[in-house]
Amino acid sequence: MKNTGILRIQAFGARQSSPIEGVLVTVSGNGFTAQRITDETGTAADLSIEAPSCALSLQEDNTIRPYAVVDLTAAKAGFRTVRIQGVQIFAGQVTLAQPEMIPETEEDRDVVNPPIVIPEHSLFTGDGGSGPDPMENCVPRVLDRVIIPKNITVHLGKPAASARNVTVSFRDYIANVASSEVYPTWADENNPTGQLNCLPT
Repeated sequence: MKNTGILRIQAFGARQSSPIEGVLVTVSGNGFTAQRITDETGTAADLSIEAPSCALSLQEDNTIRPYAVVDLTAAKAGFRTVRIQGVQIFAGQVTLAQPEMIPETEEDRDVVNPPIVIPEHSLFTGDGGSGPDPMENCVPRVLDRVIIPKNITVHLGKPAASARNVTVSFRDYIANVASSEVYPTWADENNPTGQLNCLPT
C-alpha cells in the first residue's frame, strides 16, 4: 500500500476577504501533473499525493527527505497568477494551500509575479529552525498580563533586506512558524505541545 498525503486547496481574495470560484490550479510533482478548479467556496477537490512513509519523519538521524514536494500554479482571468514552489506533502497529513488571488490592474498586467518559494524543512536541512538566540544583554520586559494580537505584520525577508511587509492573522502566523519547527507527523509520537506553547512568548 502506498503512503499518501492530501493537498487541499482554497483560493481567496486578498487577506482571505472572499472565496474565488473558477481558479484553475495546476499541481506538478515527481512524475505527475494534476489540475483542479475551485468551486463557489473557493475550494478545489482534494488531491491525494504519494509521499514517503511518515516513519522517516520520526527518525532522528534520517537522511531521506520525509515528505514529497509539489509545485502549484493558480490562475484565473482578471487575476494575477500565483505560483508556489516547494509545497510539502507528508504521508497521512493534510497540507493546506491557500493561494491569494489579487485582481490584475492595467499597470501590472505584464508584470510576472515572482514565485512563492517554500524552503526545505529546517529539521531536514539541519539549519537550526528558529534562528539565532536573542542578544544576551536584552533588558527583560514582563507584562502583568498576556496580550495576543489579532493580526501581526510580517517582513518577508531578513531584517535589513528590502522585502514586502504583509499583515496576517496571529493564528496563521503561529501555525506557519510551528510548521517550520516540527513535522506534522509529530502530533502523537513526540507530543510537541510544550514547544508550540512557547512560540507566542
